[in-house]
Amino acid sequence: MNTRFLSLLSGLLCIAAILNAQAPFVQLKIKAKSGFLGMGGPRIVKIELSNENRQQPLTSDNVNGGQYYYFLVTPADDWKLDQDFVKDELSKVNIYQNEKKIPIEWKGELISEGNNSVLLGFPKTFVINLLFLFQCPIDETINQVEFKVPEEFWPGFTTVNGYAKQAEAAATARYFKSAIGFYEQILGNTNFKIFTLYDEYKTKRTQCFDDYYNETSVSFQAAVKNTQLDLKSRIALVDGFKPTFKYILDSLPRAEWNVGLLDTVVAPILGRCRISLAQATSFRDSLQHVLDDQNIRWIIEGSATSKNGYRYVYMIETLASAFSSLNFADTVAKELKMRIPEDYQSRLIKYNDNESYETFIRICNERWQAHLPIFPIDFLPNLKKDTISFSQPYYSMLKAVNDYYYGNFTSAKQEIVQIFRTCYDEDIIGRFDMLRVGITNREQHISPEVMKMFDEAEQFERAKDIQSAQDKYRQITLIAPNFAYGFFTLGKFYSRTGDPIRANYSYQRAYQIDTLYLSAYRESCNLYIRQSNFKEIINVLTTALSAGNDFWTTNYNLGIAFLGDADPARAIHSFERALALNPKSYKTNIQIGLAHQNVKNYQKAREYFNNAIGLDPTKQEAVDFLTKLNELQRTGR
Repeated sequence: MNTRFLSLLSGLLCIAAILNAQAPFVQLKIKAKSGFLGMGGPRIVKIELSNENRQQPLTSDNVNGGQYYYFLVTPADDWKLDQDFVKDELSKVNIYQNEKKIPIEWKGELISEGNNSVLLGFPKTFVINLLFLFQCPIDETINQVEFKVPEEFWPGFTTVNGYAKQAEAAATARYFKSAIGFYEQILGNTNFKIFTLYDEYKTKRTQCFDDYYNETSVSFQAAVKNTQLDLKSRIALVDGFKPTFKYILDSLPRAEWNVGLLDTVVAPILGRCRISLAQATSFRDSLQHVLDDQNIRWIIEGSATSKNGYRYVYMIETLASAFSSLNFADTVAKELKMRIPEDYQSRLIKYNDNESYETFIRICNERWQAHLPIFPIDFLPNLKKDTISFSQPYYSMLKAVNDYYYGNFTSAKQEIVQIFRTCYDEDIIGRFDMLRVGITNREQHISPEVMKMFDEAEQFERAKDIQSAQDKYRQITLIAPNFAYGFFTLGKFYSRTGDPIRANYSYQRAYQIDTLYLSAYRESCNLYIRQSNFKEIINVLTTALSAGNDFWTTNYNLGIAFLGDADPARAIHSFERALALNPKSYKTNIQIGLAHQNVKNYQKAREYFNNAIGLDPTKQEAVDFLTKLNELQRTGR
């Protein structure tokens, strides 16, 4: 027979024994003589374990459930209890345990007829699971008898037995984790240590862990050999085994139950489990590596001119948006957290590229956390080869981020200049302005206390304490007078609070300190745009150009300002320079077309409107302008 069958058989026999068990009792001499002149024999009573309702059969629940421990007293021979005997003789009985006497505290009603008996109640100041004595003084001696209550009547036995039965049934059905849980319900209650099988339950729990490991290990080895499933399914399958191995390693040793790591039975189980967990981790990693390679190989290898080049272009555009959205000021982040626009996310899903994108982001995070350059080694070189295919300087965007997080600030700043030179997305330009701020913080060793003051100022502003917020922002510029970002932030505050004069002064101070601060130039221009003051816009942008900012955004916005100032010839010159920097700008072609239309050079206007349509056939704006141009030429106006 196997051990599980024997354990189950033992449990069933135990249950049968309980159902047929007779209540424990003893006989105690209460009186040496009886009858007239003591001519009768001694009076001996039967003292039997009972409960407050004299309920049969006895269980640990009804024995321990009342206010007292109850014992039923009946005559041992052919005589009857009466009230006088109960009062005078039986009252002398006490329980003796650990050198303490426990007297009767309660007496039930005497039953004279039929089952002649009386129920006695003793306070629960003695321990029922330990040997105790019933004593009765007779003349000058103490008559006493030992009383031992069987385990099935000890407090908690029903609960322990219930858990044990459930554990055995679960183990038989091979639900080992459930069986472990039932055994732990027993072992976790210190009151159950009184039972003789308590240590055996520890052994059975360990056996369940061993069986659980063996069953899981067999299933794991079968999964390793199963090559019929696709990679994702195999990874998910292997992932399902790791929590079980970890559970066994973490849960089997329990110091509070004296189940130690080095126990002769426990240690081999843990040893085998560690090996299996390491194998599962290694195997899972190898599968994941293959899957990752499949998912992102096309991104790393690149080629915007291939059959699926449009997907690659979209992916690079999405990655540039994602990595430029990082909080470059957060120097203690444990993870690179990025965001992309909803339409980019929808596009990933549309072309079934979301998994490739998420895999690429995860791998970049893993590399960064390992203090490696963010991007896989071949990614940027291959991207650089495809640069001519992109409308934006995506290579420089991603390389700048890579250089910044790897601590190569000089290279990062050079790439930012290349971004500014050709980028026509002002949101992206603003993000890389913030990257420049992050580099400045590190290079100039801006005090953490200064950076903390920005947060404090924002908190005052959110609390509508405008004066305290203003004082805090101004304090930053006083403490760090050469920190352009401090003045820029103060200017943004003044703009939000409706003080354009002070805002413009702050923006000017920012771009005077940092002549490459495109966001400061832009915000200053925006203030003048609200006033339709195009001449001042021209002055600001001319200052930017003279400071070396010969960039698309500077020339394009200068062209807009010249148009606003009714100077289309100079506007055309500025737009032509913007197009020379980035000929793939849709809106530059639109604006230069409008400028030529204003001077009635319809042929040139038509040329640029057609260029815009070629750059993005999905947009309607260029089509509408070309339609109006045709109407102008037809009517001769």
